[in-house]
Amino acid sequence: MSFNSSMTDINSIHRRQSNSFIIQQQHLTSEKINRKNSLRDELPTNEVTLQRHLGLFSGVCFIVGIIIGSGIFVSPKGVLRGTESVGLCLIIWIGSGLLSLLGALCYAEIGTVIPRNGAEIAYMKEGIGSVHERIGEISAYLFNWTSALILKPASIAILTLTFSQYFLSGILIDCAPSEQLVKMTAVFTLLILMNINSISVSAANRLNIIFVICKVVTIIIVIIVGIVRIAQGHTKYLQNGFDGTTTKPLNVALAFYSGLWAYDGWNSLNSITEELKNPKRNLWLSIVLALPSVIILYLLTNISYFTVMDKVTLLNSNSVAVTWGEVAIGPVVRALPILVSISALGGGNGSLYGSARYCMVGAQYGYLPEVFACIHKKRLTPIPGVVLEGLVAIALCMPGNVEGLIDFFSFAAWIFYGLTFLATLFCKFTMKKAERVISVPIPLIILIILISIYLVIAPVIA
Repeated sequence: MSFNSSMTDINSIHRRQSNSFIIQQQHLTSEKINRKNSLRDELPTNEVTLQRHLGLFSGVCFIVGIIIGSGIFVSPKGVLRGTESVGLCLIIWIGSGLLSLLGALCYAEIGTVIPRNGAEIAYMKEGIGSVHERIGEISAYLFNWTSALILKPASIAILTLTFSQYFLSGILIDCAPSEQLVKMTAVFTLLILMNINSISVSAANRLNIIFVICKVVTIIIVIIVGIVRIAQGHTKYLQNGFDGTTTKPLNVALAFYSGLWAYDGWNSLNSITEELKNPKRNLWLSIVLALPSVIILYLLTNISYFTVMDKVTLLNSNSVAVTWGEVAIGPVVRALPILVSISALGGGNGSLYGSARYCMVGAQYGYLPEVFACIHKKRLTPIPGVVLEGLVAIALCMPGNVEGLIDFFSFAAWIFYGLTFLATLFCKFTMKKAERVISVPIPLIILIILISIYLVIAPVIA
């Protein structure tokens, strides 16, 4: 069967009757797109739509920019607390990365079968809906509201609060920043990011690339210093690395929560599939290039931490990167919080960019008010979605509890990740003739579904 016929089958699953002008226009646009023979074609020029402006390099930078935020500087304590040993801690970092890579490949497969912005919204509605239409609708509806009010704003709030904490720590020499000042700075930062993402897509994308460069440079500095210290013989904390390893499986699940939070963003590119040039090629290739690179960077960074700190010191540290820097780089440590803050800010910018697209697609399906399906006629930016996500993130900044927000985020996220993997499995049988650039073996999809169930249930029991 031709690809054109496959796309027609897919479209028939998600078409819904509605008197909404906006949704009718979206269906008209989908019909025009489906008459083309390739995902690489541009959207119709007579419609006000988001444009395909992200290439392979921008795609890789987008994924890396969201993944490398505050996690590598916040999560080491949580992973070590759950594993209780250096050796298992490093294994969890690798395992979290491989699990994220497997999840991203599942998303890449279903993303080429259902090439829509909004990722999970479309995948649940059309993937799960291909087996049972009503359950698919309910799953997508619940995810859309959970994403709009919890998942995305919580992620943005965590990253901006981390930026504020580290930035103020870097510029205030004689005193620690007050909680009120941290919150005010986070709110001010969010307002700036909202303006940038509302004014220009290109500006937000260029800013993300600049942030990615700063992030990678920061991590490379930590890695190089760690390699030098290993060469100098500072390996006593790495020796006998499995001493004290936990024997409680539930604690390992909690350790995975912290590790997976550091890798969160592995699915970010799926949320902007309609803005990606040649998504059949660039979606999976961006994932394959970005995730292994981040795994290597994270592993080497944690090894560098353990050339300076033992388990007790790391667990008692309020700022792992700064504690490391005080020993490893001496007076230059003053610049480290600034670099870490830039890393977190880049993650916040990327999260806000993607979350506005979730709102837009959800409104196109009719799950959110229609105003959120609108984009600016000239700037081609989803301003209502940017404003909604920014304002909810500001509200979540008020409590100022970063660890509480991480738990708040992770539990809900893995429920819907698991449902998306289930949708990928269903599409193997209900959309057999759809064109697939990448195909994940069914046993691996079943494995990650079981892991998702474990990650949801085990922390609740613990």
